[in-house]
Amino acid sequence: MSRVITIAVAEFEQAVRSRAFLLGLLAVPLLMALAFGIQALTARRDTSERHFAIVDRTGALAPQIVEAARQHDADQTSASGRRTGPSFLPEIVPDAGQMAEATRLALSDRVRRGELFAFVEIPPEVLTASGGDEPRLQYYTEYPTYQALPDWLRREVSRAVADRRLSRLGADPAEARRLLEPVPMDRKGLVVRTAEGTVSQAEKVDVVGAFAMPAIAMFMLFGLVMSSAPQLLNSVIEEKTSRISEVLLGSVSAFHLMLGKLLGSAAVTMVLGIIYIGGSLLAAAQADYFGLIQWSLIPWFALFLVIAVFLYGAMFIAIGAACSEVKDAQGMMMPALILAMFPIFLWLQVAQNPDSAMSVGFSLFPFAAPYLMLLRIAIPPGPPAWQVALSITGAVGMTLVMVYAAGRILRVGLLLQGKTANYRDMLRWITAK
Repeated sequence: MSRVITIAVAEFEQAVRSRAFLLGLLAVPLLMALAFGIQALTARRDTSERHFAIVDRTGALAPQIVEAARQHDADQTSASGRRTGPSFLPEIVPDAGQMAEATRLALSDRVRRGELFAFVEIPPEVLTASGGDEPRLQYYTEYPTYQALPDWLRREVSRAVADRRLSRLGADPAEARRLLEPVPMDRKGLVVRTAEGTVSQAEKVDVVGAFAMPAIAMFMLFGLVMSSAPQLLNSVIEEKTSRISEVLLGSVSAFHLMLGKLLGSAAVTMVLGIIYIGGSLLAAAQADYFGLIQWSLIPWFALFLVIAVFLYGAMFIAIGAACSEVKDAQGMMMPALILAMFPIFLWLQVAQNPDSAMSVGFSLFPFAAPYLMLLRIAIPPGPPAWQVALSITGAVGMTLVMVYAAGRILRVGLLLQGKTANYRDMLRWITAK
């Protein structure tokens, strides 16, 4: 066992003293800061002027749309006079009647010349339609991906049509709009009976925070595993090509060599985890989300982190032992990467409905359990204890199987030179006596 510890310490020291470790340590927060910075810059409101034309074939709605645009532009101006959103500048085009095609062509030419951003055509049947096939607005533009203006037009024309229909029924449109306002809703937790016998007040739930904490925990776990486990593949291939592995196998068995590498990789990952968790706690405190932190989640995070590092680390070690060059390993890595990444594609569905059959099933699948079960634990009230126990048992059992299989592959693969094995060869090595 002392030799295993020696290998683990050497692997740990080699990793933490390398430039790649320091760059990786700084790269994640720098990339996160860069991502948030770019998001903040690109999220600035569009403050451009959008000139558009209205062809109102009803002859009644255009003035209300113009007034709505004036109110919109006023709302998009701060007290200091700075624009905080786009300006919608409408122009009413007279209805040409039988010359509709000529009007569309003329307005399209103006859009192409840059005089207009778009134009909208309001059909005459929009005020008289009642159920069935509703008439549709026709919106013309060279920029179909821009959503602010067409969304605003759809909303304001719908409001103007509703006002006209209500007026026709003898109702006050302003009063009707006030009566039809949606009732606001607060999301709260459950009340409990205190030790004094009183009933507690339910606390308001921050929906963003409720989603953010589980998602951050799961994605941090994924990032830590993928920053350390694949490095074991490169380490094994380098030792194999430089013949260092042959010298090591003269002193320790292949299984002990692999176990030492896994322990060293787990230690490196735990160091990174401590650093990143500490940074996340400071960021949460600065953002006034410190009270949302689930301290009981940290032990679960550490447990699933160790399981995932051993599970995927053993897989990458086996692939590295079976390959002679890094380029050969790229094709064989695809199944391992798919297993590692497919829980990421399911996280939103699991977060929205953590007790569904799909969520329970995938969180019990050993290769997805470290990620998805951690996600379910982080979402109150959490899964039943038997599901957590079954998930951990399955993940640990699969980890032991992968460690055993990787040790068998490593025993043969490290001494195999000049030829890259396939999955059939690897299976034969595992089952060989």
